[in-house]
Amino acid sequence: MRVQFLLFTVLVFFTGVYLGEFRLVYPLASTHVFELVELSLVIFGFGKGAMNFASGFLSDVMGRKKVLTLGWLVATPLPIVALLTHSLLLIAFLTVLVAINQAMTWTTTITSQIDISKGRTGMAAGVNEASGYAGVTVGSLIAGYFLSFHLSPYFVMGGIALTSFLLSLFGTRETRPTARKGRTVLEPAVVLGFGGLLEKFVDAFFWVAVPVFLSLRGVSPVVISYVVGTYVGVWTLLQPVVGHLSDVWGRKVLILTGFPVMAIGLALFTLNYFLSSVLCGLGMALVYPTLIAAVDDYSPPDGRGTSLGVYRLLRDSGYGFAGLLGLLLTVGNEFLYIKIAGLAQLAALLTLAFWFTVRKGPIMRR
Repeated sequence: MRVQFLLFTVLVFFTGVYLGEFRLVYPLASTHVFELVELSLVIFGFGKGAMNFASGFLSDVMGRKKVLTLGWLVATPLPIVALLTHSLLLIAFLTVLVAINQAMTWTTTITSQIDISKGRTGMAAGVNEASGYAGVTVGSLIAGYFLSFHLSPYFVMGGIALTSFLLSLFGTRETRPTARKGRTVLEPAVVLGFGGLLEKFVDAFFWVAVPVFLSLRGVSPVVISYVVGTYVGVWTLLQPVVGHLSDVWGRKVLILTGFPVMAIGLALFTLNYFLSSVLCGLGMALVYPTLIAAVDDYSPPDGRGTSLGVYRLLRDSGYGFAGLLGLLLTVGNEFLYIKIAGLAQLAALLTLAFWFTVRKGPIMRR
């Protein structure tokens, strides 16, 4: 199973590269029509959220491999359309394909890695998310350099989609547990998913607001990719360590530390872009794999896909709500967005601190 674990790690890395390129190339191409960028984010957030639940449920019913393979098949049309039409509006609507791809491939890889992790849930979640967001970092940097040389990153996205489809179809094995071992409890997934939803306001800020904000101030695409890449890079490198620590120390202290760190990082953005990127990346690393591991603590193995699907439904809907907020704010109101996103982190902190206090221990302990 070590080879399979490594293969899922590679596949989620490709999932991240695909997303990382899109996260940079589309906002920079649409700075003159900021509303389209926000529309794209809304479509992605709510589309991915809904498909996360569907993918999790289907992976419990159909198996992980089929859902993963279909997810990469869905990824192939967007780069082709983007290269042929150059229509920003059409690409905004086709963001739903990116959402479906990300939901089907990321949900199944992390579920599969937890399936074969032999109880080291935090470690598996940390490695998966680290590999995926290493891909996002690499994808952002590739897109930045391609754009600097007036080349289209959509060529790379198309190659990634085809390669990953073939690897999923011919290389992966089914990991779905077959024996029923307990009743799926969704309350923890819902509460922890609320925290994940509010945490996505930070990621949406670096996805949409930061590239547009810096581009309008004359910052080059390469420097913008460094700012975004620093945030994602810190987040990426620390996740395996944090995941392992959550297996040893427990989830609560790491989760409740991460949210205020992100709030501080947001508050410092206008003073120092790179310091803000480091702090927000650190906060994300503390909460991201740990929330996933906490959800799995309450889930029987045969209901793992459904529980993680519910959690990821709520968490990634945060992109949609952040995008709606951005549509209500015109370009130039980044300061107000920063304040709202910072308050969202504090709301998540208070909500989860209360829930951890009143909630009994997990039904499944590993």
